[in-house]
Amino acid sequence: MSKDSFTWPGRIQGDLAHDLIIAYLTIDIQQSSQWIAELLQQITAVKSGQTSSWERIGNAYCLYLYPDHIEIEEDYAEEEGDLIKLPIDVFETAAKSWQAYILK
Repeated sequence: MSKDSFTWPGRIQGDLAHDLIIAYLTIDIQQSSQWIAELLQQITAVKSGQTSSWERIGNAYCLYLYPDHIEIEEDYAEEEGDLIKLPIDVFETAAKSWQAYILK
């Protein structure tokens, strides 16, 4: 799958943070309907205040959810990767679009 074949409303082509979202979804969530459903449930729980935060250590990335933002950190290199912060709403839109993309 090419990184250009998946997109979501508001995605900025060539934006490193948006490209990282695609990498996270592709590598760590993959095409698992169960994993994307769990991720979306956790986003809802954190945004609603039901849960204060949530983290998922994946194959290549660490994801941290907070009520107003998310953080993704590369976790596969020997050296610590860059930590990217994004609004949680941007990530949620991408995750919902990923779910639709893998379920079609």
